[in-house]
Amino acid sequence: MPAVRSNIVPLRHAKPGVVAYVKSPAEWFVANSGWIQGSDGVVLIDTCGTEQATLELVRDVRKYAGDRELTVVITHAHGEHHNGLGVALRDGGTALAAPAALDVVKAGPQTYGNVFTYTRWGVLEPPEPDAVHPVTGWRRLDLGDAAADVVAVPGVAHTAGDLVVHEPRSGTLFTGDLVVIGDTPVAVHGSIPGWLDALDWLQDTFRPRTLVPGHGPVANPGHTAFHAMRVYLEWLLEVTERQTDFTKLARQASLRWPSWRNPERHIGNLMRAYADQHGRKLDVDLAIDAILAAAGGRIDLDYLLDGEPVRQIS
Repeated sequence: MPAVRSNIVPLRHAKPGVVAYVKSPAEWFVANSGWIQGSDGVVLIDTCGTEQATLELVRDVRKYAGDRELTVVITHAHGEHHNGLGVALRDGGTALAAPAALDVVKAGPQTYGNVFTYTRWGVLEPPEPDAVHPVTGWRRLDLGDAAADVVAVPGVAHTAGDLVVHEPRSGTLFTGDLVVIGDTPVAVHGSIPGWLDALDWLQDTFRPRTLVPGHGPVANPGHTAFHAMRVYLEWLLEVTERQTDFTKLARQASLRWPSWRNPERHIGNLMRAYADQHGRKLDVDLAIDAILAAAGGRIDLDYLLDGEPVRQIS
C-alpha cells in the first residue's frame, strides 16, 4: 500500500491564512484537518489518530503560524479526529467539542481493538480535562485580524455531537465527516434523516465557496459535494424502506459507487438507515461486526497506512 500523504493546501495566502491539511489516500483512520490563523491565534481543526501523525501536523501548523495561541476544534468524537488532542496540547492551548462528544474526547484516544490491528499508535495521552470546553450554538473566535466561527450542528447527523468551522472571508467550511469525498461514509453512530437535514442546514446557513471534507480532496465549489452525499443518503433510505437483505443491497451500493474506497461500510450504513426509518434501535456492535465480516476480518492498519506520513505542499 502507498504511504499516507499529508498534503498542505493553502486556501488563502493573505491574512487570515487558511490551510487544508489533506490526507490521502482516503482510508480507515486517515482523516483531514486544517487551520485558520490570525495575528493573535490559530485554530486547528481536528488532530490525527496517532502520535507521530499529530506531531507532524503540529510542526507544520507552527511553521505557518508560529507560537500563536492554539485552539483545537474537534469536529466529532471518532478516534482519527481526536486521538492526538493530548499530543497537540502538550505545550498548552485549549480545545472545543460538542457537548455530546465531550466525555469521549476528554477520556482520550480510541484505538478500537475489536476493529483494528495496529502497532504504531505511539504515546497518546488524554487532554487535561479543564482544557476541553463545550460549544453549543455558534461561537466566533477572534484570532486578531481574523475570525473563525465554530458552530454546533443541530440534532444527530454523522454523530450526536458534530461541529463545523467556517472562515467567513474566504467562505471555507471545514465539515468534519458530514461531508466525505471519494470514500464511503460511516453512518452507524448517527442518523440518516438527521444527516440529510444537516446537509441542508449547512448549505443554507453558510453557502460555502470551498469545502474541506473530513476525508477526501478539497471541493470547490462545494455544492457538488453536498449533492453527492445527499444522493447516497437518500438511496440508503429508499432501498431499506421495504428490503432487509443488507448483503445484497451492499453489493448494489458497491456497483453504484464503484470508485469509493472502503465499500465494506455500506452494509453498516444500510442497517442504520433501516433502523432509522422503522423506528428501531440499531445494535451498533452488530453493525460493526457486519462491516468487519464484509472486510474479511479485523482491519490491519499496519498494512493500510504503511509507515510514517509523507508530506508535500500544493
